[in-house]
Amino acid sequence: MLFAETVKELIQDLSSKPERPTPALLCRRLGTEIERHLDRVVYSNDRYMRHPILLWDEWEVMLIAWKSGQITPIHDHRGVMGGMSVLSGALSEERFGTPQNKPELFDSRNRVEGDLSDIGPTVLHRLAPTTSTAVSLHVYRPPLRTMGVWDATGMLAIMPSAFDVGEEVLAHSSGVPVGS
Repeated sequence: MLFAETVKELIQDLSSKPERPTPALLCRRLGTEIERHLDRVVYSNDRYMRHPILLWDEWEVMLIAWKSGQITPIHDHRGVMGGMSVLSGALSEERFGTPQNKPELFDSRNRVEGDLSDIGPTVLHRLAPTTSTAVSLHVYRPPLRTMGVWDATGMLAIMPSAFDVGEEVLAHSSGVPVGS
């Protein structure tokens, strides 16, 4: 079975339960499943790499591969709920408030392997690895199609969310180790 199909089945299973599934719940449940696919992760020296896993119905699931020195801009998720789980390494997560429509740091945490971060619809944050490499799982509901990009002066632009590698890397993988 392809990884995207496994994720879709898990969403369907969670959706049949009395409790409505959230991005954070799906992150928790996917953590062990995704470990079988980490040997396929693509890193770049130039930028963090977004890997699509599933874009289906009300859900988007992606993985991000990080190298030291890479950092996201301060960004929001345009009202989308999300969850993030650190699968390997560690990430710094800075969260900002927006008094006077300018980002102001109010929280900074080191997210280590196994940490889960709930990303509410109004969260404004920035991520960067604190280890030589890191891998994080990101789940959004509904799918993340745009992000607001900010700097110290305020919002700069609304940008489309895009992937850096094709679906064949993770979404279409079967969990059989590369080279087997």
